[in-house]
Amino acid sequence: MPSLRDRRRIVTDEPYRIEPALLGRPLASFRRRAAAFVIDLALVGALIVVLFVGLTALSFHRSDGRLFADLWAARAAPEAERPARYADVGRFLAIMVERDPGLLDDEARAVLDGGGPAALWTLLNPEDGGTNLTIVGGASKIVVTPEGRRLQLGTDALMGGMANLYNVGFLFVAWFTAATRLGRGRTAGKLLARTRVVRLDGRPLSWWDCFGRAGGYSASAATALLGFLEA
Repeated sequence: MPSLRDRRRIVTDEPYRIEPALLGRPLASFRRRAAAFVIDLALVGALIVVLFVGLTALSFHRSDGRLFADLWAARAAPEAERPARYADVGRFLAIMVERDPGLLDDEARAVLDGGGPAALWTLLNPEDGGTNLTIVGGASKIVVTPEGRRLQLGTDALMGGMANLYNVGFLFVAWFTAATRLGRGRTAGKLLARTRVVRLDGRPLSWWDCFGRAGGYSASAATALLGFLEA
């Protein structure tokens, strides 16, 4: 019988061992596999959102411990106290600018320098016809469109230094690797769909096996699920 070293260096005629208990067992149908994958994608998406919100909140709390409490209180403030609400939101924008000094264009910078964060929010407030604010996955920037200016806040400004802990690709692979290994071939989606991943030789799945499968899932998701459909 060829040794392990031989199998890694040359082509051998050694037959692949199939666990006898697996012979004749039915394979999971496409519907079951698709249902399991969709459930897992939903759970990964929820994890990504929770981590995004959590890291953003923690980052702002470290910069201004009273910011969220004041913003929440400002929501219930009467219309007469609108300038005070602008001042609270202006503190939020001030942290954004501090983290990314090149975020603002010349006009917004002049407003900030002349009237402070509250005046900047008055300029950017969509209710007053100013710049719209959106959250994006990339870097923060101001985009000029025919309808006006749009301020896009990315993870770099929202999370500050904690943006280094936020990586969607890593979270995706980590979820499928850990869930498959700890679930002994069953992620949460596979458990609900009543399917399971097993090795053909009957041995338990290793961390490396699960990591390889997670990479396959990532490639499938990145190619619009074409790899999943082919399988």
